Amino acid sequence: MHFTLHLTTGCNLNCSYCYSPPLVREDMDESTLLQSIRFAALVSRENSGIIFFGGEPLLCPDQIFQAINECKRLEKSMGFVYHTKMVTNGILLDEQFIKKATELRLSIALSFDGIKNAHDAHRQTINHQSTFDKLDSISSVLLRYQPYANVLLAVTTRTVPYYADSVQFLFNKGFKYLIASLNYADQWTDHDLTILKKEYLKIAGLYRQWTMAGKKFYFSPFEVKLATHIKRKDAQCFRCALAQRQVSIAPDGKLYPCVQFVGNGHNHIDYSIGDIQLGINEEKRIAFFEQSKIKDKACTDCVLNHRCNNNCSCLNWQTTGNINKISPLLCESERLLIPIVDKLGKELYLKKAQTFIQKHYNPSYPYLSLFEDAGCLH
Repeated sequence: MHFTLHLTTGCNLNCSYCYSPPLVREDMDESTLLQSIRFAALVSRENSGIIFFGGEPLLCPDQIFQAINECKRLEKSMGFVYHTKMVTNGILLDEQFIKKATELRLSIALSFDGIKNAHDAHRQTINHQSTFDKLDSISSVLLRYQPYANVLLAVTTRTVPYYADSVQFLFNKGFKYLIASLNYADQWTDHDLTILKKEYLKIAGLYRQWTMAGKKFYFSPFEVKLATHIKRKDAQCFRCALAQRQVSIAPDGKLYPCVQFVGNGHNHIDYSIGDIQLGINEEKRIAFFEQSKIKDKACTDCVLNHRCNNNCSCLNWQTTGNINKISPLLCESERLLIPIVDKLGKELYLKKAQTFIQKHYNPSYPYLSLFEDAGCLH
């Protein structure tokens, strides 16, 4: 199970992605932090994933290393392993932190939206200064220490014209794991969706080119859609399994079924499923999970139902306020994406592209890839 620790509700950017900025910064105190780590050990007795989240977790660097030290102490006494990861906007990231994090096996995921026009559209300092040069520089340092670091890029109506260029830029920098997502809360128009389709077609061309050249990479959302096409009904598009695989811990110690419900400066208390002192309210957790399995009536008879991201209850809640109600934008964007990815997959299969065949038809590939990545990190 993964536990997302929200070390702070504060941030260090004037970031227009944050449509509910915190009025008062709230940090997780030492007692809550250590209790959270111990709570994770009790709930998931074999392996626990700890993800440091925010706000911006690097506003609390000492707490990160304090938590990792506690993880290592518990590993020795309880005989299991913590896997630790951090998501950061990179502004406070430096080589000293990266070096120490790598030594402690803390994986760093970087929020970097691509080329300058895209990244600076939403990620500026409080004084409205560019942050691109900082990210461009520190990402190179990160990749020296962690060659398989994830990069996260968000796409909005302002940045969608740069989508393909940003993907290519990040790949050329050396990122092998690119996780892209649309900002569904933005006000997308038909014109924006037309541009999005053109950008998906360009990215499909890049994907084809890199695959035929034998390059190793992972690009979301293409990979999941390819898997659901190849495996059909046996591989539903990612299902968030609300409150089952992940528990998010707010700075005050309350537990939530996903990062979305923690809030940005305020907690959505009705969605709390317990706290680190009393533990998980199993009745409430099960109720959330059962409710999340109810399909939107508009999706039930759709031929793309099992391949659509409508299974993500957290995304539904974020965009419509209802965990069972799909956003019209999500529906339209999925209908754009799936035919493009299916055509791409068919072309690569007919060309017998070995990298593609291994990635999507060899059951051992994820494990072989994981061992290869781990070897590069140490």
